[in-house]
Amino acid sequence: MATNLGSKELLKPNSKTGEPRTEILKRLIKTKTPIVLLSGKKVIIKNDKANIALIEQHIKDQKTFSLVSSTGAFVPITQMKKDKAFGGGGGGAGGGTEETAINESAQCLWLAAVMENRNKPIEFFTDDILKKYASKIDVDKPLSKILNIDYTWKKSSYMSAHAIIKGGFVNNQMKFHRGSTFMKEIYKAKDRAFKNSGFAKFTDDKWNPGDIWAIKTNFNPKSFDDSSVKALQRDILDKFTKRQCVGISLKKVVKNVRIKKINITLPPDVGDYKVKDVLLESAAGSYWSSKGGTVVYDDGKLLAKDNSAFGTIKVEISGKTARGGGAGWTYITDAAKQVYGVNLPKTGIISADARSMEKGDAKTIDKYYKIYKICYPSIKQEDFINELTQKDAVWIHAKYGVTQLLSLIKGNSKVKGDRFVTKLINYAGSQTEDSSAYIKVFE
Repeated sequence: MATNLGSKELLKPNSKTGEPRTEILKRLIKTKTPIVLLSGKKVIIKNDKANIALIEQHIKDQKTFSLVSSTGAFVPITQMKKDKAFGGGGGGAGGGTEETAINESAQCLWLAAVMENRNKPIEFFTDDILKKYASKIDVDKPLSKILNIDYTWKKSSYMSAHAIIKGGFVNNQMKFHRGSTFMKEIYKAKDRAFKNSGFAKFTDDKWNPGDIWAIKTNFNPKSFDDSSVKALQRDILDKFTKRQCVGISLKKVVKNVRIKKINITLPPDVGDYKVKDVLLESAAGSYWSSKGGTVVYDDGKLLAKDNSAFGTIKVEISGKTARGGGAGWTYITDAAKQVYGVNLPKTGIISADARSMEKGDAKTIDKYYKIYKICYPSIKQEDFINELTQKDAVWIHAKYGVTQLLSLIKGNSKVKGDRFVTKLINYAGSQTEDSSAYIKVFE
């Protein structure tokens, strides 16, 4: 079921970017970008002072309100869908969205411009000034859109550029890439290295989550040693150290900029985490009051949940480590096989079982109960069935999948649980033994 934006949700930041949702809403209004409603329809909110004032007032009084559309219709915020633009819908404003691609491309341009004008205030960087540095970037978004980002992103780009330059991670012999052919060649080298090593394919962002890359103008990404994963790791680190090819992971900044060097040792210095608790209940309820589950570990929480109705089960990190990072079912099942020697069911099987249970199929219900009993050994089957029959297939699918995952940790040794959770956390944070060097820019 889709989540509405609502009063409380509107006051929260985008979980992926950290940008206040009120600012996102104002930007969508100012750029005349259609907003998705719970009904599936799209509406353009009128760009006027009254609508903007209502949003500003909401920040102060937190009362629900309605905006006026371009056609004059009233649109309650409770009818607005918390979709990808606001950090909902399984993706937020993460890599792959149009807006994110534009903002990342803009960071390339601001890096090039600030590099040559380090002592200038942000007001100096007009469109005419920024245009002068278009030849210093190779990106997949047009200059017109790059120049049209809102002030909060311009400020973030300006601050981040200064921090990256001051840290000595880039220089004026570099060109800045986003979605370019050069950048794609780096990830092609990764694919060849994993194939040559006989390893399962790693997604680009888990191997190296560089949103943009700073590449020396005379450097050829095709020259990387892709004979093996380890060989490529060494080569990436060498070129990173020599400032010939530097991956840069970006987060929006508002007040402060921090930079962290990641995977700069061989092998990469990965984390080692300890499981403190496994929870299948909601904070204020029972097993049956929540579709998700939580693993509490020594540095944060690992949240297990469905991606969408009948979507894949995934885990996300909430804590100091890899905040916002996640791992999908494919990696989860691989890790489970490595640590526990078990084959977790495929997503299609989980969905089919859930639909069978909704229809009252005794065989699949019994299969669910056996997994449930690992976590709740004292609960009788009839009590379990009484609760289950009150749930629909969408709920069953999510909780069934989450229980499959968390029962592994709950029902096996702590040593294996620590190892399993550590693998998930490190993967979520792109800090596995097979990941490569990059810098992370964040608030």
